[in-house]
Amino acid sequence: MVKFFAVAGLAGLLIAAPPAFAQATHQHGKQACCDMPCCKEAPKVEQAKVEPSAIDFALAAGFVPVAPVRQEITVWFMRPVLVGKSILQGQYVIEHDNERMARGEPCTHIYAYNDRTKPVVAFHCTHLERTKAKTSTVVVQTGVDLQKLQEFQFAGETAAHGVPNIR
Repeated sequence: MVKFFAVAGLAGLLIAAPPAFAQATHQHGKQACCDMPCCKEAPKVEQAKVEPSAIDFALAAGFVPVAPVRQEITVWFMRPVLVGKSILQGQYVIEHDNERMARGEPCTHIYAYNDRTKPVVAFHCTHLERTKAKTSTVVVQTGVDLQKLQEFQFAGETAAHGVPNIR
């Protein structure tokens, strides 16, 4: 958090400063339209004044947007689905919380859609690297009697969250 405020402060100072870098210069130190032979032979190019934005400075300083702390997917299990030791059927919310994960707590909670007070299932997910998902996905393994939740992934991310085998 401190790094974010430092980058934001630096960006504010740089935006307020005069853009000395906006003028084009040649090796001899004069502006591009001087009487030196190098300027007369060079093609005329219009230089646009471009002032950097706070986002440009933040990205240049190494600030990369971070995934939200808490993400969720609403799912509808039409057939019975085994998740850990629980069998789920109907509408649920799968929630992943990075702060719980950082504290060593179960990072994934699955709630009944109409009751978010107590999770019906909670577990530590397994990080899986996948291609970037266009939409949020839930992967189940189909069995004879019921399905088994394998993993889920949020739209726009390359990280997926695997469900551990609990016996």
